[in-house]
Amino acid sequence: MTQRKLKIAISILCFKPNTGGQHAHAEQLSQHLQKRGHDVVVVARAATRVPRGRDYLFFNEPDSILTVNGVPVRPLKFSRIWLPVLWFLGKCIVRPHLEGLAVKLYQFVSRKAARNSFAGMDVIHHVGEASPLNGFAAAAAAKHWRVPFVVQPTCHPHHVGDSPLDVRLFANADRLLVHTKYEADYFHQKSFRCPIDVVGNGIEDRADGDAKRFRTRFGVAGPFILFIGRKDRQKGYLLLLDAFKVIRRQRPDISLVCMGPTESTARQQEIEGLIDLDFTSEELKHDALAACTCLCTPSEGESFGLVYMEAGRYGKPAVGRKVAVLQELLNDGAAALLLGVPDEARNRAILSPEALAAALLKLLSDPKECHRIGENCRAVSERFLWPRVVKKFEASYYEAVNDFKGIDLVSTRSSDDTTSRSK
Repeated sequence: MTQRKLKIAISILCFKPNTGGQHAHAEQLSQHLQKRGHDVVVVARAATRVPRGRDYLFFNEPDSILTVNGVPVRPLKFSRIWLPVLWFLGKCIVRPHLEGLAVKLYQFVSRKAARNSFAGMDVIHHVGEASPLNGFAAAAAAKHWRVPFVVQPTCHPHHVGDSPLDVRLFANADRLLVHTKYEADYFHQKSFRCPIDVVGNGIEDRADGDAKRFRTRFGVAGPFILFIGRKDRQKGYLLLLDAFKVIRRQRPDISLVCMGPTESTARQQEIEGLIDLDFTSEELKHDALAACTCLCTPSEGESFGLVYMEAGRYGKPAVGRKVAVLQELLNDGAAALLLGVPDEARNRAILSPEALAAALLKLLSDPKECHRIGENCRAVSERFLWPRVVKKFEASYYEAVNDFKGIDLVSTRSSDDTTSRSK
């Protein structure tokens, strides 16, 4: 018996893959589902720019149909007649006691557009937290069309994605797709009763970066630390800058390369040995991964930690905080250098600039340890290559449709096809 190919809608606020994060994840998931024969469409509020401020309410894409890197995109557009309602909605959503009203208003305003955008689908898969509100439009459309609503929360418990508004959205899900067992356990503790599948996250099998090209372009001769991510406190950017100042006093031959967007609250700093880049191409990112001595992204919390796996494809050691997600994924620290004093109740690890600097100095002075950790990370990263991970998403979709309609769409599955179900 052959599996029926599915029509899958992926709901996300913005689909601009070159900005990384959830956008890149949605792109890669869509492309790998397409390779497996499924029809995939992305439904997003924006695809030509990243929404800022209240763009999530007022910006409309000028075109009704787009294609981004081979993936069809249906923009979720609002008629201008709703501008007064959207203005009032924006006032409500920032007041916790009016969140319920804001959600109902958003679903009312988006009803026609959402029904049209999600028409003809077998399953609707929303990626991300609740604050942009588009997930509620997707949930209402799924209910209207009587198809399963699957949610991938990308939750960092106690940090991001676990507000009362998030819980309100996730409660609409017929199934949750989570990155780790830790995330699954968290939702069970929140008394979620729907099936929860641990699907992980996917990375491309890339190790084609050009180290020489990167070092020549930026004039880096000695060892250097690489940071990739948003330049804000939550990602550990400011902590790393303070640690790097300590490092430079002892090892002026070490450089720090930082890649990613700068938040308005993170002031640009002039530090000797710092190469501070903004958004970069995938090619430049991979050149940097090939050239670096180690990766350091000491985030306060992680949903998955994709960049650690990307470093692993190059056999590079990664340094982060000793938080539950990274301990689970990276073999309790065997495949990365995890630092800090864990505070399990708050899902964080307390780490000072001095402690981070000392650990980095020790690692950078020990090539054998760098190689050992890097090779362990390479082995771990094998589990998260897209051809394997996409089968877990696919299996969850089939399960969701099965449960929803009571139709057996799947005949046989290999071990790679099955998700890890958290009971």
